Amino acid sequence: MKAVVAFIKSRGFFLHLGIIVVVVCILLFSLVYALDAYTDHGEFVTVPDFTNQSILKLEDVKAETDVDYKIIDSLYNPQEKPGIVLRQDPEPGVKVKHNRTVYLYVTGMVPPQVIMPKLLYLSERQARLILNSYGLRCSKSREEPSDCNGCIVKQLVGNAEIQPGQPVKKGTMITLVVGVKGAMNPVSSDTTEVPVDQATNQ
Repeated sequence: MKAVVAFIKSRGFFLHLGIIVVVVCILLFSLVYALDAYTDHGEFVTVPDFTNQSILKLEDVKAETDVDYKIIDSLYNPQEKPGIVLRQDPEPGVKVKHNRTVYLYVTGMVPPQVIMPKLLYLSERQARLILNSYGLRCSKSREEPSDCNGCIVKQLVGNAEIQPGQPVKKGTMITLVVGVKGAMNPVSSDTTEVPVDQATNQ
């Protein structure tokens, strides 16, 4: 025990302790410096605005700053030009680390297909609501003589009928043919016209 106490009080002990403290400080400093260099600590870039840009020009926007981008979803909208950035994450103007990936949502280049619903014998109002829910458009309806008054008797793409269950591109214009009872009744071919003067004499 006396030997241990004597060693602690000796000059050699304090010399070795000093060396250990210096080595530990050097290691800690080196570790912090390495982490700063690896993570670009304190160095940020501003996220550019990719919205409303064509995907063909994204590389030009990217070249102006130090971020990367990735298209993760295509959202088809018939009212928007295809291949245009709708939104992004992170938002424009946000401060991020170098080489941060910005995720983009763009308008689809090709409209997806949906299955044509069955509209026959429904009312025009019901048919239009269903078409809207399927992402299909509806043109001005036509009328046609039918026993089913006020209901859909045909569903057309252009002038051709499209059957329920057939694939059709989203955004396609559908024409509804509405039945009208008693309209445009044809005249029987075996009806004989009677002259006016002959009918008077009778």
